[in-house]
Amino acid sequence: MRTKVGFLGAGRIARVLAGGLVRGEDSWELFASSRTRAGGEAFRKALPQARLYPEERNRDLVGESEIVFLCVRPQEAIGVLRQIRPMTAGKRIVSVAAGVSLASILSEVEPSARVVRAMPNLPSLIGQGVIPYCLGSGREAGDREWAKRLLERFGEAVELEESLFPLATALIGCGPAYVCAFLAPLLRFAAESGLRAAEARRMVLATVSGALALLRQTDLDPAEVVQESRTPGGITNAAVSVLEEEGWQETLRRALDAAWSRAKALEEA
Repeated sequence: MRTKVGFLGAGRIARVLAGGLVRGEDSWELFASSRTRAGGEAFRKALPQARLYPEERNRDLVGESEIVFLCVRPQEAIGVLRQIRPMTAGKRIVSVAAGVSLASILSEVEPSARVVRAMPNLPSLIGQGVIPYCLGSGREAGDREWAKRLLERFGEAVELEESLFPLATALIGCGPAYVCAFLAPLLRFAAESGLRAAEARRMVLATVSGALALLRQTDLDPAEVVQESRTPGGITNAAVSVLEEEGWQETLRRALDAAWSRAKALEEA
């Protein structure tokens, strides 16, 4: 018997979650609704087994589903919840709408609905994400374990206090973009300097994987790895010195502060 899962919203995050859910399994029956035709077509292309609903049939989607993922834009979330409220009794609802609090969600669904708020990141598509989550009030026995098991299908699920969600979003939700923003110029430099693209990609990604494995398997701090790698007059020292002269750490800190401020603003909206 396959579990019926509905996605309110068929955008990128819905496709990531649906793709991560069905990866290597055929135990899920998927439904999705989309505000736009393009969004629905993109979802169907990524998940051809899914059944699509127009936005005006959101209630039908929720009625069909045992688990409902709220994947709409933050400014649309309350309106969608009001639309589906009569169908939410007893439903398990997982919201990934950034900045929409548990209190806001709970005020718009039936009291018997069990609500989880989560913030997956892009590697959830391959089961390597990090997913901070928290549970709404009125939960039943076993809801915590159920939520953890569900979210662990996408990677490492970490229960956090809701007050920490803006910080987690700035660090974890945006984290893959920071890493890839650093990797993109490395790969571009490699290609421009004579390495074949496939060869450069393989070596650069293996280098990053090795550095991460070193940190996981030792007690080394990242700053210690930098210092261990550079010697006066050496090649690494020449590169890192330029980064320091350009104030890259201060730039990254400003980027993190900007992400955190935006995440907090969404919570307060």
